[in-house]
Amino acid sequence: MNTFQIAGSALDGYKNEKLSDERINALVTQANAQIDEITQNKKLYDSFLQKVGAPQKIDNIILWVLFMSDEDICDEYIEAFDKDFSDSIPISDLADLLIYIVYLKKVKDKELEGFDYLSEYEDGDIEDVDQFALTNTFLYIQKTKEVQIDF
Repeated sequence: MNTFQIAGSALDGYKNEKLSDERINALVTQANAQIDEITQNKKLYDSFLQKVGAPQKIDNIILWVLFMSDEDICDEYIEAFDKDFSDSIPISDLADLLIYIVYLKKVKDKELEGFDYLSEYEDGDIEDVDQFALTNTFLYIQKTKEVQIDF
């Protein structure tokens, strides 16, 4: 996971400048609600866990990123629960939550169950999510380095 290589100071800046507490709270609430919803269908939940090979103990936020970064799981979820939104979860939601997860681990030194598994995970579209998060962070860093030049 390339996002984990971003310096803590850059993550801190990005979190404070780009990811409002309101957005993070909304994403975490969404993730928890959707995981709770999926767990109501044990057969489907177990099949999702098997597809991503999730460890027994895993934080809901990390599990949600694993589930929703897998296109097939996302499609199954939308169909099984008759969701009234497009065929996928917006990659910006996944990328922002991924940056927040890495921020919690690197900056806040918070232990998250399943973080090591996530950092080594290569299935699904997690690379796209990781690249999107990395690109957004680089764009933020570039913007902070720009200075006004008068001629």
